[in-house]
Amino acid sequence: MNLYADAGVREYWIVNPKKQTILVYFFEENAFDVYQYTFQDKIKVNIYNDFNIDFLKLDIDI
Repeated sequence: MNLYADAGVREYWIVNPKKQTILVYFFEENAFDVYQYTFQDKIKVNIYNDFNIDFLKLDIDI
C-alpha cells in the first residue's frame, strides 16, 4: 500500500511555503484521501476531534 500507512501513520502534511499550498494525506482502514489547501484556509486535523489550523493566523516567512 503506502510506506506511511504501513508504518501506522494516519495523517501527514506537506507544506510548500513558496506555492502557499498544503497537501494533507489521511489514511483510514482500507482507503486514503488527499486534500489540497492554500494558506488562506483553516484546515481540520483529521486525527483529532476539535483541532484546526488557521494558516492565515500563522506567521510563515516565504
